[in-house]
Parts: sequence; structure tokens; C-alpha cells
Amino acid sequence: MRLLSLVFIFVFSMMVVVACNSDKPTTTEEPAEKKEPVTEEKETEKEEPTLKPLVVAIEAEPTSLDPHNATDTNSATVQSVILEGLLAFDENMNLVKTLATDYEFNDTATEITFELREGVSFHDGSPFNAEVVKVNLDFVRDRDNGMARASFFSFIDEVIINNDYSVTIRSTEPNAAMASYLAHSAASFKSIDEVNKKIADPEYNADRNPVGTGPFKFAEWRDSSHVKVVPFDNYWNEEGKAKVESITFKPVVEASTRVNMLKTGEVDIVFPLPTLSADELEADANIDVFTGSSTDTFYIGMNVSLDKYKDVRVRRAMNHAVNKDALIAQVLDGYGQVLNSAIAPAVYGYDPQAIYEFDQDKAKELLAEAGAENGFDAVLWTRNSTEFLTVAENVAIQLGAVGINVDVQAYETGTLFDMLDAGEGTDLFIGRWSPGTGEADWGLRPNFASDRIPPNYNNAGYYINEDLDKLFNDALSSPDQEETLRIYAEAQKVIFEDAPWVFLYVPDTIIAKRSELKGITVRATGAVVLTGAWKE
Repeated sequence: MRLLSLVFIFVFSMMVVVACNSDKPTTTEEPAEKKEPVTEEKETEKEEPTLKPLVVAIEAEPTSLDPHNATDTNSATVQSVILEGLLAFDENMNLVKTLATDYEFNDTATEITFELREGVSFHDGSPFNAEVVKVNLDFVRDRDNGMARASFFSFIDEVIINNDYSVTIRSTEPNAAMASYLAHSAASFKSIDEVNKKIADPEYNADRNPVGTGPFKFAEWRDSSHVKVVPFDNYWNEEGKAKVESITFKPVVEASTRVNMLKTGEVDIVFPLPTLSADELEADANIDVFTGSSTDTFYIGMNVSLDKYKDVRVRRAMNHAVNKDALIAQVLDGYGQVLNSAIAPAVYGYDPQAIYEFDQDKAKELLAEAGAENGFDAVLWTRNSTEFLTVAENVAIQLGAVGINVDVQAYETGTLFDMLDAGEGTDLFIGRWSPGTGEADWGLRPNFASDRIPPNYNNAGYYINEDLDKLFNDALSSPDQEETLRIYAEAQKVIFEDAPWVFLYVPDTIIAKRSELKGITVRATGAVVLTGAWKE
């Protein structure tokens, strides 16, 4: 079916397999009685493989383990070993079936029907079925429930149960990207009991009580210390059962500390890896380093509802004022490229634009034309991690050279997200965005659609452009691939020329791990897949 093939095209990206292994542990039991001596050789054959603990250093503490209520990469990383959805992405970012055994679009791409896997249990023992799918999707998309991912599922009009193991999801309008959306981490499922607890008591802390169907189950979360998961013995996929004793995720804000922990063996894997350490670690025989293109975009967002940013000449001036090549050299040691669109080259639908060349004289000229020849004061919010702080300080100096005096204010990641979601007092902010769907709609819509402004949505710059909204909707409705790509190219042109961001760079993905850690895969989205991990 033409529309069905379109969906697969919508998830274009790249994944590199770092290491893999097909061996799986076997379980044996000692006989109740031994009628004859057991030889040493036979005893060795009966021994169960020793599973080892895995320790992961991430750059910040997760904000939530509820897939309905988290928007950051660190949360998604932890969730990925606990929770599952209908679909997922394979090593080439193609769609694969997880809790679904089959799916099909109707001829107009307004409905997608899933056949569900039977015999799957949640960690609390409850069954997975069509009711689970409906309850989860109905809850998260109900904006009265206040979930951070409500807007992500706004394309859904109705979830229809056909029978216990068949469900149809109907969209509000033609949507050829539906399958890609349903492979996103936000489309993972919690047990019905957990959803009902939140419905009965809105104060119930679902952020700290993830109950999924994945190969690992939640064990504990100690603030500022770690999140720990352990194997789920009744996992439905025998081949996919856990091959490590536990996974402990340690938030380590300081990049150099993460690197030192990797060197000493205190942790087994570090991501993201600071670029300064990449060359050094590549020379270490005990450590493997992977680098590759990413789908991340780094930018300076600005609240365009403020008078000082309303004139497009001011926004363009700020783009000309920042030397992105120098920024990449200083902050990334060359591991990146200048951002020349609102999405990265690895995202399906990307169309390059003519970059804003570094030209401080041009910047001053544009500011003068806009009546801001004397500059103005600004506050730049940033996360308190090394890379974000370095970018903020570098950009502040460069904007200062054209008369824009920037006060850098650093916050813990979760706190900053809360501030941006609340939509109060936002001026400038450093953003990083990567579409988990691998395609242009989710690369663009959350940050630039008029219906995604705060509170609780991602368009923290309050950018409103009704012509752009129409382009987004037209792209999803088009049954023609070439027309869809043309529309997304037009949308990127509109955004780049209107300059609601200072477009900075696309960083390379850099991951480092101990050489004894195997079975890890890394996607261009920056996601590290740990479910198949094992240690020598």
C-alpha cells in the first residue's frame, strides 16, 4: 500500500551498532536428589551464567519515569528499559513491531489498526491488551490531566477497541506519520492500575512509579544519586531477557567527572561524552569511543512576544552576531556542523538554507535599522551542565560585542524545563531538540506551531505564524511524497528567514564505554539502547 510505505520513509535516520551478541543466559535447577556423583564437567555445564551489574553515567537526573509526562532525553533513556509501546525503531531507524504483531493504514491514512501481542504481562502482573492501549492514550491526550506529552497525541481523534487484541487509532485528519509517532518513547504503556491511580488521585506520583512490560522493572530512585532497575523474570520475549544483573543510572552533571568515572571503571558507559575527552579516550585500550552524526539541534530561543525581539531585523542581527564555526571549534573541538535549518540533516524532510554568515558590522547595521542601535539587556537561561554553560558564556560575549548585554543564568535541567513550560519570565534560552520520530513534523511542529505555546508546551518562544501552521497540516495531509517534502522545505525556509532562533549547531553523537561492555547500540537521535547489554 502506497501510504504504508510512506510511513517507513518518514523514519529516516542512522544507527550504528557498537556491539552485539546473540548468546542468552540459560536457567537450570539442581535435582532434588543426586543418585550418582556429578562430575566437575557436568556441574560446570549446569552453572548459570553470572550476570554483572551495569552502571551508566548520564548528564542529568531524569525529570520523570512516566512516559506521558517527560520530554527530556535522560528520562527517555531510563524509561526505555522499563516500558514498551506498540512499535519501536530498529538499528536502521525502521519501524519494528514490539507489543503489536501487525498494523495497517486505511486508504486515506486517517486510521491505523493494530493487532496486539498476546501473553504479555506488566511488572505488576496485569495483562496487556486493547483496553490498556485505549486507557493510556485517552488519558495522556486529555489536556485536563496536565500531562507534558498531551500535545504529542493531539492528532488522535478516537481509540477504538475492536476486540481484546485489536485496536484502531483514528486521527483527526490524514496523518501519514502516525506510525512514527507511535514508535516514540512517549507512546509507551503503563499498567491500567497505574493510570487509574493517577485518575483517582491527581497528586499520585506517577513520575516515580513506572510499571511497564519491558525487560527491566523499577527498583529505586534516590534523589541526586541514582535510578536502579532490575530484570523482570516474566518478560514476554525470551530472546530479549535482561543479560545484566541490574542497571544503575547515575546523574553526573560535570563532564570531566563522568570521564574520570569511566576511566576508573566506576561506570561502564558515558553519554554524552565531552569532545575534549574523545581523542584521549580513543587511545585507551580499555575504552571504546563512537562518533557519528546526530539529529540534535542547538539553538538560542527567544521570546518573540517581547517588544525587543518583535522586529525580524533584530532576530537576524543576533544570528549574524554569533560566529558558529568558532563556537563549534571552542565548545565541540570541531565535532559538529553549523545548523543551517530548524532540523538536522539526519532528519527526514531536512532542507538546507543559506546560513547567516558571521558579520558583526551587518548585525550592528540591522540593529540600528530596527531602532536598537544602543542595544538592550537580555537574560539567557541555560542548563547547568558543562556544554550548555560554555555555549551560554560564549554566545553572551559575542552578543555583547554588538551591544546586547546578556546575563547568563544557569539552572538544574528539570527546574529549567518547569520554567519554560510555565511560560513566565522567559527571555532568551538555550535549547536542544531532537525528534524522536526521526521525521520533520515532530522536528518542527513542537517548537514552531501556534498551538504549542506554553504553559506545558514546547514553543517557549511564543512564535505564532498561521501560514506556517497551514504548511504543517498540509504536509501531513498530502498523500504524495514529493509534495510532502516540498511543503517541509517551504516551512524550513519560512522559519529560517523569520529567525525565531539563533541557529547554532548540530553536534556529533559521541559515546564512550568500557570495552568489556557489549550489546550496545547508538541511534543518531542520541538514544543509547541498553536492553541487549551484557558484560564480559
